[in-house]
Amino acid sequence: MSAAVLQACGIGASYGTRRRPVTALHPTDFTLLAGESVAVIGRSGAGKSTLAEIVLGLRTASTGHVMVHGQRFCGAGRTPDQDHRRLVQGIPQDAGASLPPRTPVRASIERALTKLRVDGDHAARILAAAETASLDPALLERTPRQLSGGQAQRAAIARAVAVGPDVIVADEPTSALDSATSASLADALLALPSRTGGALLLVTHDDALAARCDRILTVRDGTVEQTR
Repeated sequence: MSAAVLQACGIGASYGTRRRPVTALHPTDFTLLAGESVAVIGRSGAGKSTLAEIVLGLRTASTGHVMVHGQRFCGAGRTPDQDHRRLVQGIPQDAGASLPPRTPVRASIERALTKLRVDGDHAARILAAAETASLDPALLERTPRQLSGGQAQRAAIARAVAVGPDVIVADEPTSALDSATSASLADALLALPSRTGGALLLVTHDDALAARCDRILTVRDGTVEQTR
């Protein structure tokens, strides 16, 4: 049986005032295993992105905490420090907007590796990450403005992979792409767990894409349940 990489322990989120709190995500538990892909599906506003933001450490949970390899990563009243941020990396919906528009992709990835204090040969890491993301190495010298939507998404995948995370969280990564590009990118994403040994948490509206994942978590009105 594969080892647990990430454990969500009672994570929940609310906003509003103490007298009138509004629940965005009810306390929930789930585990991500090494080498598996897990889809998160649900209607818009159900709480999918809130869940993803908590796992990434981009939003502070109101309750509970997230463990990575048995160590507390983030949770209520705590955001991850820089050493821990490399353990969980994200791929946003609009990758082009998340990359510095006038900076070549290679330099952007190099900057991320340096900021997160990643050891080893950075040049080799970047090339290996580009291969994993099925990104033509020649495109590493281009800026995001010179890339197509699909190429920019692959660049974002390469940046995440280069860091060497244990978990990659992809939030609607194919929603803004045409069908052919979306299908190709989906293949690259779903291959990540087997190629990296980590786990993939994939937030998507695409039922067909979700069906290709190992497991499915469904979010309804802030409540998470495993539906496959």
